[in-house]
Amino acid sequence: MTLRHTPIRDTQHFRLRRTALAALGATLAFAALPTGLSAQTAPTGPIEITTGTSPGGTPDVLMRRAAKILNEQKIITNPLVVQNRTGGSWMVAANFVLGKKGDKNIVLCIAQPILTTPITQGLATVYDKLTPISMFIQGDLVLVVQPSSPVNNLKDLITLAGQRERGVKVAGAQSGSTDHMVAGLVEKAGKVKLNYVPFDGGGAAQAAFLGGNVDLMTLTPSEALPLVKSGKAKMIAILAENRRTEPELKDLATAKEQGFDVVWGQAWGLAGPPDLDAGTVKFWDDAIAKLVANPEWQASIKENFLRSEMIPASQAKAHLAKLHDLHLALLKDLGLAKTPAGQ
Repeated sequence: MTLRHTPIRDTQHFRLRRTALAALGATLAFAALPTGLSAQTAPTGPIEITTGTSPGGTPDVLMRRAAKILNEQKIITNPLVVQNRTGGSWMVAANFVLGKKGDKNIVLCIAQPILTTPITQGLATVYDKLTPISMFIQGDLVLVVQPSSPVNNLKDLITLAGQRERGVKVAGAQSGSTDHMVAGLVEKAGKVKLNYVPFDGGGAAQAAFLGGNVDLMTLTPSEALPLVKSGKAKMIAILAENRRTEPELKDLATAKEQGFDVVWGQAWGLAGPPDLDAGTVKFWDDAIAKLVANPEWQASIKENFLRSEMIPASQAKAHLAKLHDLHLALLKDLGLAKTPAGQ
């Protein structure tokens, strides 16, 4: 029996050739993957969704609902935990996330105070230091008056306000809040002066309204409709571009229909800490797209008279900048914008 001897140099050549072919195959396989999929990087372990509101506040409720559906539908398999970090008109929450540079396991709920608090407190902007992910929830606002009020529409309100400067009392949250900005828009559109009365949050403002101590409030449809049904409030306008189609709202005219250019709403979304890698942004972008398309999520949104139209990560930065500029212009008009120190 003759044994064939293989020189060492031939074996080495074979191994080098096999390694090169394997590397080429891996490269081709990677290139064959869809671009978005190859870039996605799922975080490992639990993920925190940070909010700056107390439990039960609108952003808190929305984020908890989103987290529940994302987990239950296995869109995201990592446990999602909503953490309330209140204080400083959302700046405690914002600064916490800003301090988690590059952390894949934390995101911040974006709500209006992320844009407005730095403006009204003379602080550096926050939104542009975060990594934008998506804005995917939108809400309309309605104006309500006392059920016994002679005011039945926005024209009536402007007429009443014009009879006595600052005679119409408006309840709302702190200076620079959504309520305050809407009051400013109504003043500008109607060329009148209202008496804005700030309270410690929307709950206290609503209590003052229900006690008959103020004349006007800005509410979401889901907040206003139970009051209307129980005879505790009367809706006079919706501050949207178009009327809502739901039976409960279809007869409520927009402010624009009534001759006053007042369009204002609310929006919520997510952003990551500074320097969040593109793969994790893609992970969230894909997850939010699936959430927005989910029937259970859409049913929940509809039930609360909200909308869920996704602004993806590729557009979120520009969208947030536009929102910031709109809020800045309005707060300047109200005399509530402060210049950051050193500028």
